Amino acid sequence: MAATTVAAWRLHDPSLPANPDLGQLRRRLRAGSLPRALRRRALAGGRRTTIGVDGDEVGLHQLHAQTEALAVRLGAIGISPERPALLAAPPSLDFIRCYLALLALRCPVVLANPAATAPELAAQMSQAGVALALTGGQADDTVADLTADGTVTHLPIARLDAGGGSLPHQRLPRSADVAIYAFTSGTTGAPKLAPLRHGDAQASIRSAMAAWRWRPGDVVVHALPMYHQHGLSALHAAVLSGSSLHCLSKFDPERLMQEAQRRRASVIFAVPAMWERVVGTHTTVDAPALRLAISGSAPLPATLFEQINDVLGMPPLERYGTTESGLNVSNLYDGPRRPGGVGFPLPGVEISIHDETGELSVRGPQLFGGYAGRTPLAGGDWFATGDQAEADPASGAVTITGRLKDIIITGGINVQPREVEDVLAGHPAVDGVAVVGVPSSRWGEEVTAFVVSTGGFDPEELRRWTRRSLSGYKVPKRFHAIEAIPRNPTGKILRTELVERGTRLVAAPDGCSLDKS
Repeated sequence: MAATTVAAWRLHDPSLPANPDLGQLRRRLRAGSLPRALRRRALAGGRRTTIGVDGDEVGLHQLHAQTEALAVRLGAIGISPERPALLAAPPSLDFIRCYLALLALRCPVVLANPAATAPELAAQMSQAGVALALTGGQADDTVADLTADGTVTHLPIARLDAGGGSLPHQRLPRSADVAIYAFTSGTTGAPKLAPLRHGDAQASIRSAMAAWRWRPGDVVVHALPMYHQHGLSALHAAVLSGSSLHCLSKFDPERLMQEAQRRRASVIFAVPAMWERVVGTHTTVDAPALRLAISGSAPLPATLFEQINDVLGMPPLERYGTTESGLNVSNLYDGPRRPGGVGFPLPGVEISIHDETGELSVRGPQLFGGYAGRTPLAGGDWFATGDQAEADPASGAVTITGRLKDIIITGGINVQPREVEDVLAGHPAVDGVAVVGVPSSRWGEEVTAFVVSTGGFDPEELRRWTRRSLSGYKVPKRFHAIEAIPRNPTGKILRTELVERGTRLVAAPDGCSLDKS
């Protein structure tokens, strides 16, 4: 373990010794399970903690009682830890109760988008081998059709009655038990199934909580989907620390800021696409209790970083992680936060950057054990993230520069889309932009920009603007107007979809076309 890694950990958490016992640190981060932590917090009091969605809220002690009663009810219908359960529902207290109840039964949870199509949900159910599907919202009808043959039990969560009783302590899961079957985002290929253990999930958020100076009195507000790790991590933090959480089931920038003010939020979780809406609708936000504005799940452009700083009166804290490896790198709570950078490895996390490709690899207590159906990772193995990174030679601070699969090879030369996007984002006519490589018989791939612009744009002006900062081969050969950049629910650009659009679009004579599909 390099000394610079320990130095980075101590930047995040000064309480760590100069020569920490790595094994002890990792065991502490992974210890126990979420249901055990919920029971411990509830028995210790937990009456000041509130968990709520859209104003419907309960105390931690009440949530624990409701969760165990629901677990007893679900256990009575034959829930087994051998086969996972699908949970596809909008954020609600019922969602939270079902999630925690399944975990308490040692039943792995397959988290799914309730708005997913029937083929998407069918593929996930088949790949994970689910025995039970708990649904809400539009997933009620979708999954009802998929389970009509009776091979999978289907229960709409709105119709579940709680039952009664509690679970024996010795039956609650331990750190090595699988908690979640998470599907990767699939922005550049087919989604893969990643089993995440209780220890993985706990180590991820515990490490970040230490770095972010988490305390029981914290109040988190967010409007993130709870079927994704970003949204769930705030619930995990509340269970582990006794902090409070208030969620919105749908994102609206005005409602999010109002909720933050009303709840006296100390922490806000959001993705860059959400922060972009907030700064677009607010010139200032009066939130005196706010101490952390966290951004993750997608790159935060430097211009947006500065805009958030102007509106909130504090710089956002950007962090980096993956589905498979949890939270890995974060800007410092105390200390400078550099726009465009993600900071330093979190306590317990080691990183490595490949000399030739720039690919970032990580290892640590938060790392999953390998994809389902594939060769498992051994203890101490490195996980190659597929993301490219650079480390500042002087400070060691990490910047994510792009993704290996996103690289455009035009005329035999590599172009990193994010570099071009950052330049174009600075033009006043550009409200949003994504750059991809579209197949070309002449160039192999053509650098192609999809631009969101409320007032319209001149392609030649954007070309001239780009040439001021970048070499000619990086300048987009085509610009397509688009009403909105396609993204997944956590804000990552769906580049495969844009490549498909660019391939089928017939460019107008001036090199610009309007794509409203």
